[in-house]
Amino acid sequence: MAALVVLLAGAGCAAQQGTIGAVLAQKADGTLEVRDVPPGLAAANAGVTAGDDVLLIDGHDVRNMTPQQIHQALVGELGEPVKLTLIRAERVVRVTLSRTRARSQKVAAGASGSRE
Repeated sequence: MAALVVLLAGAGCAAQQGTIGAVLAQKADGTLEVRDVPPGLAAANAGVTAGDDVLLIDGHDVRNMTPQQIHQALVGELGEPVKLTLIRAERVVRVTLSRTRARSQKVAAGASGSRE
């Protein structure tokens, strides 16, 4: 795994901004693996599960996006929709979620990533 991107809360999120609420790790092929989906946040509410691979965010291929572009695509106005195209057990799954309020969560010691 190349990079850990935490899209839960905290730094980088203004009070009126929302997040998808998931812990993502970028894989060697550039796709994003969903590592954790805390209950009550947008990803969990939309049915995203740990182990899903994110291929597209609002139609944009994550393999061609920088970590900063991924952050910008996933964090935004509360309630605004985000469309994800996922691979789950060799099936394509499309979900639309509404960004929820960010909340603080600790990242395990030694994990590199950003809290969004």
